[in-house]
Amino acid sequence: MTDAVRLGLLSAYRGLLQPLVRILIRNGVSFSELAEILKSVFVEVAERDFNLPERRTSQSRIAILTGLTRKEVAKQKTVDSAALGLTGNLNRVTRVLMGWHTDQAFTGPYGMPLELPFESDTGSDFVGLVRKYSGDMAPRAMLDELLHVHAVERLATGSFKVLMRAYIPENFHPDALQRVGQVIRDFVNTVEFNIGKRPGLGRFERVVLAEEGLREDLMPAFDALIRAKGQNLLVELDNWLSAQELTVTAKNRGGKRTKTGVGVYHFVVPDD
Repeated sequence: MTDAVRLGLLSAYRGLLQPLVRILIRNGVSFSELAEILKSVFVEVAERDFNLPERRTSQSRIAILTGLTRKEVAKQKTVDSAALGLTGNLNRVTRVLMGWHTDQAFTGPYGMPLELPFESDTGSDFVGLVRKYSGDMAPRAMLDELLHVHAVERLATGSFKVLMRAYIPENFHPDALQRVGQVIRDFVNTVEFNIGKRPGLGRFERVVLAEEGLREDLMPAFDALIRAKGQNLLVELDNWLSAQELTVTAKNRGGKRTKTGVGVYHFVVPDD
């Protein structure tokens, strides 16, 4: 690697890390805590993505690749996200909302989500939805969270109506912070995959922006346009993905599965 490439990478990472460090400082996370996480990530990536063919990656090789000592490598290999408490309910909540909008057992005419009682002996209910899409999470805890973030409302009849298709946790709730990591990771993975590839050979990744800036008085209209068009696109893609699941048969159920999706976001560059 040339010095120019190394400096360019470090400069790019400096810009990438600024909003992430802002979140950490705002929530009282110190540099030393982040440094330990970075060490474990360096070890994990070196072992998983830079192994030699038909050879187990040794601690010595990981130390060479990462610049850590063998003692530090040995220590980091014992650290995992569960021990650090880096787990959340984001995926389970998302699955519940997805099932409520797409599963025929919980939708009515024209695919509209049903209003569900919490529990019922005669038909679909919220307890059944949670058990089907959220594993062992308590239905009452799931309902409390969905009510808290206004994804669901309680009706006068005692049933519950879903208001959102996507789960957006409140600011700095643990699930919101987990979402930060997932969104940034997925986007950066796409950018990294596309580096050096000719147009049309990488993953879809496009940007439209106002080159000279947009007048402040037009920002609300632009925001409304993005929300309307972006939501319509995502709903169309989500419906397509859900339709593919309905066509799964015993014959093709065991095929290789690839986690994939599309993200749409509105960015505003700070004045500084």
